[in-house]
Amino acid sequence: MTGKTSGVWAKISKIAPHAIFTHCMLHRESLASKTMGLELKFAFDQVIKIVNFVKARPLNSRLFRKLCSEMGAEHEHLLLHSDVRWLSRGKVLNRLFELREPLRIFLESKNSELSSHLVNVDWLAALAYLADIFEHLNTLNSSMQGPQTHLITLNDKIARFMAKRDVWQQRVSNGILDNFPQLKVFLQLSEAVGV
Repeated sequence: MTGKTSGVWAKISKIAPHAIFTHCMLHRESLASKTMGLELKFAFDQVIKIVNFVKARPLNSRLFRKLCSEMGAEHEHLLLHSDVRWLSRGKVLNRLFELREPLRIFLESKNSELSSHLVNVDWLAALAYLADIFEHLNTLNSSMQGPQTHLITLNDKIARFMAKRDVWQQRVSNGILDNFPQLKVFLQLSEAVGV
C-alpha cells in the first residue's frame, strides 16, 4: 500500500513530487518499543514461551484455569500476545505478572524449566518493569487514537511522553519508583521477605 515503487506513495509522488510522507505515529511508537535491552528482551521472550506453554494445549489451559480458580485468583487465564495488536504486550505482561504464583505452581507440576524464571528475583523485577512501562506505552498509544487527532497533537503527546521518560529516569536513579507501581511493590515485598 505504501511501497515506493507501486503503492500509494509512488502514485502520489508521480502527481505531487514534493509531497512529504511520514510513518504513522502509532506505528513509530510500536517500532520504538521493540528495541529494548538484552535482559528485558530475554524476559519478554520467556513470557511468550510461558504463555505458549500454557495456551498451546487445551488440557494445560483447563488445568491452569482450575488451579487459578482454586487459588482464588482474580483472572483464570493468560492472554495471547500478537505483534499486530500493539496494546496486547502490556496486557499480556500485566496478566502474567498478576498470575505469577499460580503459574509457578503449574509449571513446576509439569516439570517445565520455565518455572525457574518465576522464582528468579531479577527476572521477576524485569517482568514487573516491563508490565509497568508497557502500561504507560498503552496509555500513550490509546491517547493517540480517535477522530480528533492530528500531527501536531500527536507530536505534542510524544514530546510529553519523552519528557516524562526523562523525569522517570531521574527519579529511578534517585530510588523513587512511584511511576512503576508493580515494580515498586514487588521490590518492597522482596526486601521484606529478605530475598
